Amino acid sequence: MTEEAQSSRAPAREGMLALGNAAKLAASMILTWGVALIVTFKLPKYLGPERFGHYRFGDQFAMSLAVFLSLGVDTYISREIAVRPKHASDFFAGVLVTRALVLLPLVVVAYFVLDGEVHERRVAAVLFGLAYVFTALNQTFQQTLQASSQVGGLAIANVVAKVLWGGGTFAAVTLEAPFWVLPLPMVFAEGLKAAFLYAATKSAVDLKLRLDFEETKKVLKIAFPFFIANVAVNLGSSIDVVMLGKIVPKTSEEVGWYGSARQIAQLSALLSPIMSGVLIPMMSRAKARDEQEFYRILRRGFEAVIVISIPLTLLLALGAEFWIHVTIKDKFLPAAGSLRWLAPTFVFAYANVLLWLALMILDRSWTITIISIAGLALLPLFIFIAVPLATPLGPGGAGTGVAIALSTRELVIVLTFLAFLRGKALDRRGAASAIKSLVICGVVIAVDHYVPFHPVVRLSIDAALYGALALALGVIAPRDIKAVLKMIKDRKKAS
Repeated sequence: MTEEAQSSRAPAREGMLALGNAAKLAASMILTWGVALIVTFKLPKYLGPERFGHYRFGDQFAMSLAVFLSLGVDTYISREIAVRPKHASDFFAGVLVTRALVLLPLVVVAYFVLDGEVHERRVAAVLFGLAYVFTALNQTFQQTLQASSQVGGLAIANVVAKVLWGGGTFAAVTLEAPFWVLPLPMVFAEGLKAAFLYAATKSAVDLKLRLDFEETKKVLKIAFPFFIANVAVNLGSSIDVVMLGKIVPKTSEEVGWYGSARQIAQLSALLSPIMSGVLIPMMSRAKARDEQEFYRILRRGFEAVIVISIPLTLLLALGAEFWIHVTIKDKFLPAAGSLRWLAPTFVFAYANVLLWLALMILDRSWTITIISIAGLALLPLFIFIAVPLATPLGPGGAGTGVAIALSTRELVIVLTFLAFLRGKALDRRGAASAIKSLVICGVVIAVDHYVPFHPVVRLSIDAALYGALALALGVIAPRDIKAVLKMIKDRKKAS
């Protein structure tokens, strides 16, 4: 076969490889999503709003500090290991040593910040902190495996870890274990996962732990913009709960109500590993072959994110009270306002992930960093504006204000990313799909307001109406569905 013929078939091979990896990761995500439901819905009912607020505060506080352990290397790995797998051995051991050094000042900061906090908040923060040390390590293993397109072991590890975490938490709740036991299943699951992924990574990229300080220094220097951006993004996704916990009284139920809504909304983020694990290698290789092919993938990917996430967001918002009633019961109903305003982050978060990946592959790391820092700075500002305005709404009002601030911040970041990409991520077809989707949302919201049926019937009518209008207006194109089915068929033939 000639070089030209091989080059012309590369996109098709990439598509089939991406589809196969997506299928593996999706299967594991479906199982882990089911396990996550146990923790998301069982824990709030067991703990009640106030104690669940302490649990979430400790969790998010630990996560806020753990973001400093990333060092930006995971983003660097996603880009570089996809094209040179053995490079991982040059810096992996050095990164582990650096993380150990970074961990020491984080422990000191946690000690002083948590001094005087409610005892249960401190216990949760310490135990979750240990779990997130393993999580940071697992994220690095995960990115290495995804970049090398060897995700079979990762899919198994995801399932086993989530089953251990969910099963252990379910057992603790069933046996009415004391509060301090509840974070332990996550510590055990992440620790075991780290051991498994180390073996899988060692096999996938022939990983060797050798200290090369010069190479590590070089990698950390390149990864520094990613590190700053990662800190800004991840802090922006966790400090909302911490800030709310500091604003309201320590014995308030507000953190528990908002935390439960946030946890339900975060279920949507379980598909993020599929996006990063599939699109980064695919887009990186496309960029290496032809920049125009890279932009085509980006535009169609952005359109797909909009088309898929908007109706799911709509149903989440329209059924906020119903979803809370059937999952965590009526004592958490004040969280409905928060959930309704958190729903748009489903769209914005996935769009931001995709645009972030595109700029990263385009070597626009400092662009990502500047936008991320600006987004982090905007969130506290928006919170301090929105919370006083929303608090008079009654129970759950303070959390609703934080949710409004978070969604607004995410929208600003999406628009800023699009501005920097200057139309290369959103063409006329994608813009038309977005506008049509929003028009359909308006119609469905109007109809929903006048449908006096049981929530199940009402939401079913909403979904059917949205689907019918999406087909009629061409938002959902049968030709695109046929193209995906053809790719699946071709992949089976190739196998």
